[in-house]
Amino acid sequence: MSTRVGIVPLEGGWSLRDEYPLVRSRCNYNVVDVYTIAEITQDYHSNASVNRNVEYVFPMPPSAAVCSFKAVINDTKIIKGVVKEKSEAKKVFDQAVAKGKTAGLLQQEHADVFRVSLGNITPRTKISVYISFVSIVVHDGSSAQALRITLPTAVAPRYGNPPTDIPWFGTNVQNRFELAVSIQMNKPITSVSSPSHPIGLTLGCHQQEPTSDHDPSKAYVYLGTPTMLDDDIVIVVSAQGLDTPRCSVERWLDSEGAEETTDAYALTLVPKFDLPPLPCQ
Repeated sequence: MSTRVGIVPLEGGWSLRDEYPLVRSRCNYNVVDVYTIAEITQDYHSNASVNRNVEYVFPMPPSAAVCSFKAVINDTKIIKGVVKEKSEAKKVFDQAVAKGKTAGLLQQEHADVFRVSLGNITPRTKISVYISFVSIVVHDGSSAQALRITLPTAVAPRYGNPPTDIPWFGTNVQNRFELAVSIQMNKPITSVSSPSHPIGLTLGCHQQEPTSDHDPSKAYVYLGTPTMLDDDIVIVVSAQGLDTPRCSVERWLDSEGAEETTDAYALTLVPKFDLPPLPCQ
């Protein structure tokens, strides 16, 4: 995975990266069985003195598929991602930039790195990036009954004091990184823990405050204290039945915008090996 992430000018490279600091980040993960639907919002600020064409480089899980992308400039101008053939998308982007318009182009660089090109970003600009993706949650190596969710450090602002000269940000430095993980298993959850960070945990529902409608297959995870990340956040979820074959169905109804009602099926098979012990050397 690339360690160089964030917004960087196309002309000048990584030496000018500090002109576009990541100021605030919000991550919402919905874990359903062994699948994750993630929504990430990141707010950047342009300290550049001139208009620049920039790239936004960000990491993704190797199994992830991007569902949507949107960039909002100064809370007013919205750039939405539309799927096009690669060469056609590049042509439309270049034409928009040549006309002096602010435009975006999302491309996959490697299996775990995506790039968003943004053209004609003006000085003193707020840039909010919204990305949603789906991915498979891997089993924890220590147990077939546990899942391991990893959030890379790149999703959060770096350690250090936030910039003080950003008009739209104000002085609320305690809220620079927000994390919410809603977990829904097929069977009761037996434990949720993090070997990397202190977390807050509510069992039985999908919100921070407990409810009277307790469901043992649900949990809600949040950061225990405000923090800037210097290590990846790792969350381990254990539940009954994670090592058994199962099939999940997601239905998209025509009343929800589908051209026709569509069903998507996901079959999960967890291999089990009964291998004989190896002789001692």
